[in-house]
Amino acid sequence: MNTIAQISPIFLPATQTFIYDEITGIKKYKVLLLTLRQKNKSQFAFDNIYVAKNAMTSIEEFYQIMKKQNVQLIHFQFGITALFLLGLKKLSKLPTVVTFHGFDASIELKKRSTLLQYKKKLFPQTDHIIAVSHKLKENLVNSGCPENKITVLSNGIDVHRFEYKPRILNHSEPVKILCIARLTEKKGLIYLIEAFSKINTVRPNTELLILGQGELKSELQQRIAKLNLVSKAKIVDYMPHCEIPGIMHKHHIFCLPSVTSSKGDEEGLPTVLKEACATGMPVISTYHSGIPELIHNGKNGFLVPEKNIDILTERLLYLIDHSELWESMGLYGRKQVEQNYNKDVQVRKLEEIYTRLIVSKRPKK
Repeated sequence: MNTIAQISPIFLPATQTFIYDEITGIKKYKVLLLTLRQKNKSQFAFDNIYVAKNAMTSIEEFYQIMKKQNVQLIHFQFGITALFLLGLKKLSKLPTVVTFHGFDASIELKKRSTLLQYKKKLFPQTDHIIAVSHKLKENLVNSGCPENKITVLSNGIDVHRFEYKPRILNHSEPVKILCIARLTEKKGLIYLIEAFSKINTVRPNTELLILGQGELKSELQQRIAKLNLVSKAKIVDYMPHCEIPGIMHKHHIFCLPSVTSSKGDEEGLPTVLKEACATGMPVISTYHSGIPELIHNGKNGFLVPEKNIDILTERLLYLIDHSELWESMGLYGRKQVEQNYNKDVQVRKLEEIYTRLIVSKRPKK
């Protein structure tokens, strides 16, 4: 069995479960995981891992262990990681794949120095590029990446773990709205809190739970307090990923009002939206980046313009008042994920990319 090297800068933030699912889903190849730093070790266990002793000597360190394990291909997670460690390509002369996930194909493209390095080094030297949404592919092409080098391949999810359960509103039960996200600007959480405040004045039998951590936690909590929502809207730190399906099954509507940040940071295609759809939740999100590729307006939820609190409020109220739509929307969302975002299917497609590149780089007899 051939070995490929997957390189992730940190293995692994709690928000990057999609990388763990990808790595552990690869069956056709042995995976050597290379990283600059390891965290959440108990949550993301992996045997064949090497952590660099020093970031400044990591290229040589990684190269030596890659030689020992006879690695046949390098796969970088994130464009910025590839830029930092591109010397591995020169040393090893191996075929190289880079996956762009979001910020690395949006906000980084607005930095002149990064864009120049992408154009001068990354795009020419990388053998193949994966974008997790068509919108990110468009960003990369507009920035000078050859279109024929790019495959759109979104991360998949474990559809068995995120099982489908129809959402039914029991008599006198509050409508429970859920959001799971980093507490950062591009997730648009301030707009969700403002919309929920409006909703709560006319539909008091509603609750909002936000699961996440991040730099805006204090600001968001202060806003909740100022709007007198403390008893109805709560922010709770991330829970282990294994507990997320159970949390989703206890809620009725999922809302993630993503926005382009003031600095230009964009989503790719949020994994949590795939997970919510898989469990049968109707979703409300925004016309942002790759999100419309998953959420089809009126089919498995609703899309609203970014930062538009009034329309966000209106669509949430509509879903709250029309619980008879939840099951059909949930079924549509489940089918969408099964057909287009099944982890096993997506990983097989990734393995096909690996095989094609490895075979094409072999010396011809």
